[in-house]
Amino acid sequence: MRLEDLKFFIRIAELGSMASAGREIGLSPSAASTRLTGLEKAFGAQLFARTTRKTTLTEAGRVLLDHARAAVGEIDQAKTILEASNEAPRGSLRISCNTFFGRKHILPHLVEFRALYPDIQLEMDISDRMVSVVDEGYDIAVRGAPLADSSLLARRLGGNPRALCASPDYLARKGVPSTPEDLANHDCISMASVPIWYFNGPEGETTFELKKPVIKGDSGDLTYDAAIHGLGLSLKSLAHVWEDLRDGRLVAVMEDYAIARTGAIWAVYPPSQFVPPKVTAFVDFLISKYGKPPYWETDYKLPSAASLGERPARFE
Repeated sequence: MRLEDLKFFIRIAELGSMASAGREIGLSPSAASTRLTGLEKAFGAQLFARTTRKTTLTEAGRVLLDHARAAVGEIDQAKTILEASNEAPRGSLRISCNTFFGRKHILPHLVEFRALYPDIQLEMDISDRMVSVVDEGYDIAVRGAPLADSSLLARRLGGNPRALCASPDYLARKGVPSTPEDLANHDCISMASVPIWYFNGPEGETTFELKKPVIKGDSGDLTYDAAIHGLGLSLKSLAHVWEDLRDGRLVAVMEDYAIARTGAIWAVYPPSQFVPPKVTAFVDFLISKYGKPPYWETDYKLPSAASLGERPARFE
């Protein structure tokens, strides 16, 4: 039994005529009858009641018709998916990511990506706004926050460990905190969307509520710049500040209190029967550039804080 035999059977049922279904594919009446007889032998049941005027489904035929339509539909869909997956990546690729990640971890690699995939046209929305991937028509969003929409497909780009850090100048002026309780005596920089800092310490999870931050903003780059300029302590993703920790522009503090609820950095995209080649190409490319683990988790060295009376922080 071949797929073409099932399709022929379905057309006979739809047209109500074996001869008409045969003519569509160039079969003579005798050849059409022979094909249908072979199908009935394969299933061991009479599928149609045939007269000189009419061809009608039997009970067995009605059972087969439902399953045949489902089977042919599944096979046709699989063929469409496989054909699409074998296409060269092309077309417009709409990407959303927050400001720092786009500037530090996507834009620097795009010349190489464009050389590899010249038929992909890039459109980027770089902002700290949390977009609706499906409703706003994005192909990919890069997120470092928990994935609220479980219907989205996702691939992990890397971990998202965070550091509580400040400039050496600020720490020289204000001292180095060693516990969350010490933070009450420090200037803290707040993201409006993160009013509480969570730590894992010797006694378990501890929190610090930023009731009176020295400055509050809705931009990750603003809180970063504020820390660089010595305004206070800021809770930052290592993906944002790994170079600053390595080069000494920032110093991480409170090594005994790891930052809790850090999550990971994800590429998310709309749910679909298959992922478009342009999306797969872009995500595979990013992962190849970042490494496993990504360079922001490994390619830095925390500066010595001995002069500040504090050992460097460690990250798992």
